[in-house]
Amino acid sequence: MKKDTTAARSTAIVTGASRGIGQHIARSLARSGYRLILTARSGQELEALADDLRASGAQAVAVAADVTDPQGQDRIIRAAESDGGRIDVLVNNAGGDPQREFEEMTWEENEAILRLNLLAPMELTHKLLPGMVSRGKGHVVNISAIAGRVGFPYLEAYAAAKDGLIAFTRVLRNDFRASGVSSSAVILGAIRDAGQGQRTSDEMGVVLPKGATSPADAVGSAVARAIEKDQAEVVVMPGPGRLLKALLDLFPRLGAFLNRRTGANDTMRAVINFRKRNRRG
Repeated sequence: MKKDTTAARSTAIVTGASRGIGQHIARSLARSGYRLILTARSGQELEALADDLRASGAQAVAVAADVTDPQGQDRIIRAAESDGGRIDVLVNNAGGDPQREFEEMTWEENEAILRLNLLAPMELTHKLLPGMVSRGKGHVVNISAIAGRVGFPYLEAYAAAKDGLIAFTRVLRNDFRASGVSSSAVILGAIRDAGQGQRTSDEMGVVLPKGATSPADAVGSAVARAIEKDQAEVVVMPGPGRLLKALLDLFPRLGAFLNRRTGANDTMRAVINFRKRNRRG
């Protein structure tokens, strides 16, 4: 496995690493030479990934923990700092959404979405930031999504959290970059081969179109590039992703138009109805 010597002996935490996009991020950072702390709730899948990475010559430690639990966060940090190690990079990747109607979920269910996708990344960053600042080195990468900007259907709490994560990243970067601690937002469009979109497509028995989606490998590359080049934001979408994001900011109604034209509204309504039938069955 070829390694970037600039990252050698640096430690990176990757949350939500047991499956999907998290695995691609972990593999990309392993190729750059990072010592990896892989964390998620699924210990068996984490260990399998860690074993695979170690077989390729990488340093990887699996820590089964719930990132929304403060005690779980502390367990992750202790593992990363074992043997005198320091934490140089935090990748807040853990996230997700049940894709159900906002009003039909309980408030506790909506609050849990915010906790996983926004508050947990902020809390883990808050715990790691003092050490990074004292060393004058560190980088936080927050995995966000275009969902809030495009107004993708049935993702109210998720979209709010992911848009909030972009704002958090921008202010964090502004406040701490001069001290040697930077941050980047990696903003995802539709991703194939892994992640929530692919799982939904598999569940529905449909194939994600390649022209309208990005491969999961592109996310791992985007994270490594964001750290190496200290990029404020990286948009992972086919075509001019940053331009589309800017247009959605300027013309908020464009998102609703795109949802209608691409069939996103009808597709998500079909997903909702499919899951309702299965729950009743």
